[in-house]
Amino acid sequence: MSKMSQMLCRAASEAIEQAGLSVEELNTRRVMLIVGSTTGSTASLENSFVKAYTTSSTVGQPATTMFMSMNHSVCLNLASYFGFKGRVLSPASACSTGAEAMMIGAQMIEAGLCDIAVCGGADELHIATAIAFDTVEAASSAFNATPEQACRPFDARRDGVVVSEGAAVAVLESSASRESRGVASLGTLCGWAQSCDGGSVAHSSTESMAANMRAALESAQLSPEDISYVNAHATSTTLGDRFEAQATYEVFGEKPVSSLKGHMGHSFAPCGTFEALATLHMLDVGRFLPTRNLDIPDAGLPPLNYFKVDTALEGGFALSNNFAMGGMNVSLVLSKA
Repeated sequence: MSKMSQMLCRAASEAIEQAGLSVEELNTRRVMLIVGSTTGSTASLENSFVKAYTTSSTVGQPATTMFMSMNHSVCLNLASYFGFKGRVLSPASACSTGAEAMMIGAQMIEAGLCDIAVCGGADELHIATAIAFDTVEAASSAFNATPEQACRPFDARRDGVVVSEGAAVAVLESSASRESRGVASLGTLCGWAQSCDGGSVAHSSTESMAANMRAALESAQLSPEDISYVNAHATSTTLGDRFEAQATYEVFGEKPVSSLKGHMGHSFAPCGTFEALATLHMLDVGRFLPTRNLDIPDAGLPPLNYFKVDTALEGGFALSNNFAMGGMNVSLVLSKA
């Protein structure tokens, strides 16, 4: 397997263990696997292309390249790793993939098509990804001497994305199935929305982001006042953070908001699942992480509550956003257990 598939298998194994499930039960219960990535393994493709260019033949080509580099490779590798024989889906919407997988899982459970959905995403770090963002002037370059300060969402000196990697998996389950198994809940995915801006291929718009957040609230049958905290997608780009901050302010006013990208970088496909799980944990403990490296909030942004230190907040609901290339918007509404 590629590195990204290995990471996903590790994350999924930990998730199903925490959920009190055995590998065998994945085939004896009504389970779906819904996991995806931005692309197949870029490292595997690079290795294959270099050897093909060097030899003009198949000499030295690993037979496993195809199984590492297909767009649904992480999904098929996870299914193979578990010996899973049920239904699988492999969404691919870049930075929205993990959140989209969770939304689809919730919809499948709600529709009665499964009782348990293993949802998430994975991506691996490769120089080609950094180059792609650098080429369109969306990668941070002003903090190369102090890389730990480079990702700084909402900050006046922010200058771009910091690419990272990882895998994240959430196990979603109907309340009836969970109660029959006698296992505790970590929280609830109680609302969601997904939409496409239909405009620029590079970014979303304030209008479509705001509309998606409102649709997620409607799905959860909540009002903006019910939300205690907004987990922002904010990736530390000049335009993206501004559009998102404006949309968040239009929907919520001066609501507490922070981005976790300064802590973890931008891992793309798994980031939505990472951030939803982190948001659930923060709701549970009542303490919320600030935006790392937010020294001076950009004066051109609307007056959200951009807190800079760990902050205690009361309330039971939060909203987590992911906004991918081309205006692929996903908003998840979460409640604590």
